[in-house]
Amino acid sequence: LFKGSGQGQQGLPGASDPDAAFHADLRRSFLQSLPGTLGAMRASLQGAIKAEEPTARNQPLHDLYRRAHALTGNAGVAGVLHIARVSDALEALLKELYEKPRNINASTLRTVALAIDFLGTLTEPGALPHLRETSPPRVLVVDDETISRRAVVYALHKAALKSVEVEDPAAAYDLLAENRYDLVVLDIDMPGMSGFELCTKLRALPAHKKTPVVFVTSLSDFESRANSSMSGGNDFIGKPFLFIELAVKALVYVLRGRLPAAAR
Repeated sequence: LFKGSGQGQQGLPGASDPDAAFHADLRRSFLQSLPGTLGAMRASLQGAIKAEEPTARNQPLHDLYRRAHALTGNAGVAGVLHIARVSDALEALLKELYEKPRNINASTLRTVALAIDFLGTLTEPGALPHLRETSPPRVLVVDDETISRRAVVYALHKAALKSVEVEDPAAAYDLLAENRYDLVVLDIDMPGMSGFELCTKLRALPAHKKTPVVFVTSLSDFESRANSSMSGGNDFIGKPFLFIELAVKALVYVLRGRLPAAAR
């Protein structure tokens, strides 16, 4: 016979709950096994990166996808929902790369590495309880091109991230001066004020000294990457981009920004 949840064997309030004890043990076991799982995923990623022939990437990518799929399910069963959320997004990206190898490039592989590393960060003491208490995140998207802006918003929606979209960088700065955001996604080539200039200005605002900034632009040369870093940006993704890649990247930066500074 099933025992009532929240009651002991005698059905008395306050008695021990075997289900809660089992679930706590399940969670501990999952978190203890996670470093080994992530180590195996990193090894598979290195195999994909070092593969000299495109076809040689198939096996390590399939292994990565399989492990991410299992990780998502196990994290859900163990009740570690933030890990399940990141792993689920990573799983979707890996499925895209495995099924469409033409989308494998330095950017997508770097995003996979970013997500795996962040999953490791979430095992640090105090990280998960801190995230559990957060309010819904806010993302600001700044791009003067309507189609591009819609694409970014759509990608963020895949990660269940709500956003405010702005066409004019000057108007975006006014919003930044008055509001807090968990992530800012910036185009670079905009009239009146470039994304680099806006990033430099927002870094002078007390509320946004550490706010993650991701540049989304058609410029993909080394100089643009260097400028994005010098202006205070955190990352860079080139157009055209995979929706799910931007979703993974945005989710990682939003959640990482919510962690205590020592755990990031």
